[in-house]
Formats: sequence, C-alpha cells, structure tokens
Amino acid sequence: MRNLKLTIEFDGAGFFGWQFQPDRNTVQAAVQDAVAEISGERLTVYGCSRTDAGVSARNYVANFHTGSGMKPERMRQALNFHLPKEVHVKAVEDVGPEFHARFSARSKKYEYRMVRGRSPLRHARAWELRRPVDAARMRKALALFEGTRDFRPFCATTDSSGRCTVMKAEMAEAADELVLTIQGDRFLYKMVRRIAGAVASYGSGRVTLSDLRAALAGRKHRPYRTAPAAGLVLDSVQY
Repeated sequence: MRNLKLTIEFDGAGFFGWQFQPDRNTVQAAVQDAVAEISGERLTVYGCSRTDAGVSARNYVANFHTGSGMKPERMRQALNFHLPKEVHVKAVEDVGPEFHARFSARSKKYEYRMVRGRSPLRHARAWELRRPVDAARMRKALALFEGTRDFRPFCATTDSSGRCTVMKAEMAEAADELVLTIQGDRFLYKMVRRIAGAVASYGSGRVTLSDLRAALAGRKHRPYRTAPAAGLVLDSVQY
C-alpha cells in the first residue's frame, strides 16, 4: 500500500468545511469521491485540519493509503478531472507509511484578511470593517496572543485542554487591506476568527488591553465577536 500526500487549494465559500458530513457539501467528500472515481476504492482521505464552513485554503494537506500504481502526476491530473472547479490538487507525492496529514503536522499558518469599509469585489474574501480601526493598536493587541496558554476563552470547544502555542501573530497593511498572519502548533474551533474579532474590537476602541488580558487569563469577560469565515485562509502546514 502506498501513502499519498495531497496539497490542495480550495474555495470554501460553497462548502460546509473540510470534514465529511452526511447530506452536506464538504471538501473531504469531494476529494474522496474523486479518489473513488479513479481507483475504484472507497477510501478515507485524512485532512490536516477541520475547517469552518466558508473557510478557504491555499495549501491544505491531506493523505490517503491506496493500492493504485498510478504515477503521482497522473494521479493529480485524474483527481482534478473529477473534482469541482472550487477544489484543485496542486501536488501528489509518495510519502512514508508513518505520515499523517494531521498528526504529523508541527504547525499551521492562517491568514485573516480585512478591508476598511465596503468592497463589493472583495466581500467574499475579506471582512468588511464598518468602523474605523487603528492598525498600531491592532498590532499591540495581536502581540498578547503570542506564546503558550489556554485559548478556550477565544474558541468554541469542549476540549478538556485549550493549551496551544502561537509562534507568530502579526499584521501587514497595504492600502485599505489588513492581513493578520497567525501560526501555531494547533488551533481550536473558531480560535483564529475569535482572535481576529477581538483584535478588530481593540483597534476600533471598543475594548481595552485589560479586557483582552482578563479574557486570556480566563477571567469573566464580554464575548468577543467571531469574525466572518470569508476572510480566513489556511495558508500552509509545516511538517
């Protein structure tokens, strides 16, 4: 049996995330259907991460085990023939039997895009900020999220441990766009979107740094907005 690693780009707007859900359109289901079409095998394709409905990916990683002898490049072409236009396999590689897209990952990097004001051409790929925000304040808020701590106050999860390490949290600014980059060893459900919402709230002056520190410390705090899924992209996975 071979173990094949896929690098996938997908537009998540029309999907209910990566993870298979009965009677719902998911990326995992689309990829598994494509694998079945070319190999005759109904296999599980393991993803590097669950993604929320509407979230996209630039370099999503998945893997599956198969008895097919098809060469990697031919496999890539065949998969793309059967995939919808919103999903594209960028690369297929043979990897060792121990490789697992999720459990072998050391870190993941996400980007969250915001645009100041209305932008009909970009609203499907960014969060349109209706309130003025101060970029310097946002960078100051982002710095609070770097390090290892319990991030359950900034996610929606029932995990017994919310301990994650954020190695990088920074923001680039170009014209009217703000792009947050967050890299960590793992991310909990809606964690990046809650962080983006909190940082934007501080940038608009609606909360204080003390509010953010209190939440990070697990003390009682006001709920922070979950930023829209449209602005979030899984950029890359590090192994």
